[in-house]
Amino acid sequence: MRSFLFNLVFYGFTALVAIACLPLTYLKSPKPLERVLHWWAIGIVWSLNVVAGIKLDVRGRDNIPKQGPSLIAAKHHSFSDGILVLSLIPNIATVAMKDLLDYPAIGRILTKLDMIMVDTCGGGSERDKLSTAARRAYDAERHILIYPEGQLVPVDDRERYKIGVYHLYTALNLPVTPVATNVGLNWQCRAWRKNPGTAVLSFMPAIATGLDKDTFMRVLEDTIEAETARLVAEARNAGAAR
Repeated sequence: MRSFLFNLVFYGFTALVAIACLPLTYLKSPKPLERVLHWWAIGIVWSLNVVAGIKLDVRGRDNIPKQGPSLIAAKHHSFSDGILVLSLIPNIATVAMKDLLDYPAIGRILTKLDMIMVDTCGGGSERDKLSTAARRAYDAERHILIYPEGQLVPVDDRERYKIGVYHLYTALNLPVTPVATNVGLNWQCRAWRKNPGTAVLSFMPAIATGLDKDTFMRVLEDTIEAETARLVAEARNAGAAR
């Protein structure tokens, strides 16, 4: 019942906000739209707690970049990952699948927000598009969120980390803040069912600039995967103890 009620609230509230946001896409500045969507994300986090029984626990808050430009690389367990980060960091440019642009209202909103839309299949041309769009975000002093695996990954699974994150790391000369999570235990990928509990978002110390590709990719993947595995094990042990 809680899952049903939350999904009703989530999709209904999201649809209303999307409709209300469309007029804002015609304004010259994207700032009003950014503020509305930041508060939308905060509202979703509130409803996750109150309706679905999923409490957000943010760890390593001191590691969240205080101002942009910054580069954040996160584990992608769930459709909710970006919402959770957006509730904490309002002015963020997310690297997302360009297929989302095919949805009229969503596509217009994402375009106005100048999100970084790419084909996750990659390739040289896509890396160029990624770098160009990320440079615009950098010049606007925005935070940039990228999912190194390039897709949603179920709990206990992992995909090869794609080198797009390394290209941004070197092209923008920015340290990278790794983010781990166990939210997939509560909201699995795009699943309809939501499981009550505590969803943890863990921001870890930034990886400094200047590393070569192999070292950077290894450090990033090992850091995110080890912390994610620890958070998942912690949640499962807590559930077994109840």
